[in-house]
Amino acid sequence: MLAERLLKCPICSQYGKKENMIREEDKRYYHKEFCHDKWKKEKEATRVEVQQWDDLYQYIIKLHDGIVLPKGNITRLKDLRAGFDTRYGKRERRYRTGPDYALMIEAYKLAEDSIKRCINNKLDGSNDTRAINYGISIMIDKLNDAFTRRKKKEYHREHLERTKVSNQDKSLNTEMIKSKNKNTDELDISAFL
Repeated sequence: MLAERLLKCPICSQYGKKENMIREEDKRYYHKEFCHDKWKKEKEATRVEVQQWDDLYQYIIKLHDGIVLPKGNITRLKDLRAGFDTRYGKRERRYRTGPDYALMIEAYKLAEDSIKRCINNKLDGSNDTRAINYGISIMIDKLNDAFTRRKKKEYHREHLERTKVSNQDKSLNTEMIKSKNKNTDELDISAFL
């Protein structure tokens, strides 16, 4: 009798039986209960990240009237997104701990006028690597402003949602009170008859 071969889940690195796992399009097996859901979330996060990167790339090319972004600039933006941490005196790259690409686009939009003015006045209208680096530096300066604006928008959106819910609750309470008053009025009139 052959022993059943156990399969290794790439999420938790634990082995499991084939009937307790789900095979996905990447031809790997994931545990049904926890790991498969985690894999789906990671896959969706990666899809969103790729879309945001594409949007940022296209925005920068359009801003600088370029055809392609030089590799050094791409590395700089990707390093900014990854984030860095210093451990034991060495700089270590992290995974998705820096500002996301959507926030970088928001910062670019805040800094767009400054970038164009600097390119025209200081760099004599050049659209080379130096101009793109200059634009990235100005964008980095605006990241805190963009983050503050994002937080304010989230706060206002949450506040509007809470207000809508409380208004709905108030209208329901008012309708209930009116219906109770009608019922008590009818009872009072019938008592006199």
